[in-house]
Amino acid sequence: MVTPIEQRYIDLHPGSTQRHATARDIFPDGVTHDARRLRPFPLYVSHAEGPYKWDVDGHQIIDFRTGHGSMILGHAHPAIVAAVSEQVARGTHPSASTDLEMQWGQQVIDLIPSAEKVRFHSSGTEA
Repeated sequence: MVTPIEQRYIDLHPGSTQRHATARDIFPDGVTHDARRLRPFPLYVSHAEGPYKWDVDGHQIIDFRTGHGSMILGHAHPAIVAAVSEQVARGTHPSASTDLEMQWGQQVIDLIPSAEKVRFHSSGTEA
């Protein structure tokens, strides 16, 4: 049984309702990440900027999740967009060692005096 609050949510978000119906045929529970599992369905977002994101139905939403903590400067911060754009133009995954990775590693060592050497991994399992 749908509660009045859930019905209002459904009525306000027809685009997300439709997308979730499609996603349920593609992904388990209709989501690709457990944190996105919401009842009666998650919101689908079209874009984000600063501390806000907009759902596919045009609602502006304060983003309290901030990319699960990774977007501390907000979405599409101009300095980050510029730096990423510059690097994308130079290549994103050369499958080789680079000066940038040495600079990054040295910064980690400088910030953590007990770190004599560092290694970067994609996940805790890989590490």
